[in-house]
Amino acid sequence: MRTIRAKIIVLFVVIFGLTLSAFSGVLYYLYARQSAQNFDLSLSNDALAIVGMVKGNSFLEQEILSGIIQQPLQANFGPNRYVQVLSINGNIIIRSSDLKDVTLPVSPDVLALALSQHQVFETLNGKTAGKLIGTGRLRMVTYPVFEDGMPRYLVQVASNTEPLDENMLQLRLLLFISVPLAILAAALGGLFIAKKAFDPIDKIIRTAQSISAEHLDKRLEMGKIDDEVSRLSKTLNAMFDRIEEAFRLQKQFTADASHELKTPLTILLGEMEVTLANPRTAKEYVETLGSAVEEIRRITKIVDELLTIARLESGQLAMQKQPVRLDELLLDAVSKTSAYASRRSIKINFEVHDRPTEESEEVLISGDEDKLLSVFINLLDNAIKYSNDDTTIRVSLTVSGGFAAVDIIDKGIGIDADDLPHVFDRFYRADKSRSSEGARRGTGLGLSISKYLVEAHGGSISVASTKGAGTTVSVRLPICEPAVELKVPQA
Repeated sequence: MRTIRAKIIVLFVVIFGLTLSAFSGVLYYLYARQSAQNFDLSLSNDALAIVGMVKGNSFLEQEILSGIIQQPLQANFGPNRYVQVLSINGNIIIRSSDLKDVTLPVSPDVLALALSQHQVFETLNGKTAGKLIGTGRLRMVTYPVFEDGMPRYLVQVASNTEPLDENMLQLRLLLFISVPLAILAAALGGLFIAKKAFDPIDKIIRTAQSISAEHLDKRLEMGKIDDEVSRLSKTLNAMFDRIEEAFRLQKQFTADASHELKTPLTILLGEMEVTLANPRTAKEYVETLGSAVEEIRRITKIVDELLTIARLESGQLAMQKQPVRLDELLLDAVSKTSAYASRRSIKINFEVHDRPTEESEEVLISGDEDKLLSVFINLLDNAIKYSNDDTTIRVSLTVSGGFAAVDIIDKGIGIDADDLPHVFDRFYRADKSRSSEGARRGTGLGLSISKYLVEAHGGSISVASTKGAGTTVSVRLPICEPAVELKVPQA
């Protein structure tokens, strides 16, 4: 009973057994009632036949009606038929020769019903039945005969119920044998059906058990018919696809993280070994220490960003959400990155147009100010890093449909179309144009963290770019209250 298969079989057998037993009981009851009615009908027909016989013999009927007959007339009415004709005062007029010295009883209740023009059926299983048939029962009908509305005589016909009892006994034996056999057959059929039904499930279990971290490419077979098992296999295959992708990303993440940490550590170790190989001047030691500090900062930044991603994925990075003015937040981000941009003669323009009143300048969103500020600083830092010198970066704010849209547009080197789908992947950087060398050196985690933070605020982020023409990063965040629609100026 620990398996679903066993429970289904037992439940099926119990329900089938109860249903079949109830059906057999109803069948037996209906058959018994119909058989008894047919038996009584045959007795009633015999009584009518005797009445017809008496009425057909006018001399006999006159003798009966006049009460001339002093001694009962003996007659043979066939085997298993006991007939007795009585006058209203109880005198026997005609009797079967099979009755011998036995008299069929007439109780006061039966007589009263008969006199009210009702034929009365009763079962005799006492002394009378014992004297006539030994063991068993007699079924008897008392039929009143009326003339001009007056009772004339009573006709009693009795018969042995042995044929009826024999038929019912055979039916009981048939049911007692066939019902258990049918239940046994149902159990075997249920076992067969359960095996057929659960064989695909067992196959799924065996296949699923064989799937491990080393064999994530295995998949469940799906049947040609779109039934529940096929849909289960399809759902599990989709889950295995996600698990395989998660394992792949985890392996890639581990490899990328190891590579990213190994590069600065290798540089740091090499510089230290070269510096220690021979005596150096104080200036050379300072330069070496400065380079070492830069690499240590890079390692620290990678570790901090990895820790941030881990906290975001585990839900441990709490968001201190409160109403924040997005326009002021963007101005703050522009202010903090302007010094870096000015080194390469890059200008940053913050554009919000068509604000008729001072109140309409407020674009409120619900969010964590520090984390949103880090998002926009990171996006502006990327825009500056990959922009050409002496160009302009535009930061545009638009409010529409309950969302605030921020577009950061640069005229830089752009991103290849093949690289666009992967820009939010961890440690992903396009090959040469976005390499990890020189001024464009990065960790490849900034956009991934920005995507997590934006989505944690109920927003979305996307990138559109043309190779050699520039890149546009769009951020959409839900606003707290209706704001005046702000239009983006045409480029």
